[in-house]
Amino acid sequence: MGQKHIEIQLPSGLWYIEPVLALLKQLAQQLGFCQQRIADIQLAIDEICGNAIEHGSEGDDTGIAISIDVNDHQLDIVVSDKGMQDRGDWLTTEKLKEIYQRRAPDRERGHGIYMVEQLSDEVKMEPNSFGGTDVRVSFNLPNR
Repeated sequence: MGQKHIEIQLPSGLWYIEPVLALLKQLAQQLGFCQQRIADIQLAIDEICGNAIEHGSEGDDTGIAISIDVNDHQLDIVVSDKGMQDRGDWLTTEKLKEIYQRRAPDRERGHGIYMVEQLSDEVKMEPNSFGGTDVRVSFNLPNR
């Protein structure tokens, strides 16, 4: 199959996520994912995009970026935001540890990261060069 790459820029509005989810559904179907796994992919990306817009976008014109890569083994999706001016470099090692410690479903907030970890094969969060956060989520391709 080789490497395939898609880049998407979205304005900071939750209503823009739905077309991306439709694209991912179509792509995942073509890659041979079963319906349940497609629903997992859509739910995980919906949560990550929602977080990027809510917590990492300054205003409607800030936007988020979505990068989709497919290779012979997996589907990788990176959601990037530009961060908030008043939060500075918020994703420190200590903050990342706190995010993962508070991910348990018995907490009031923080279920999103926990859920994304359960639905995907790999999740990685890291600061980006824009002052925001990149969240990379990977899904192993089904055996064909």
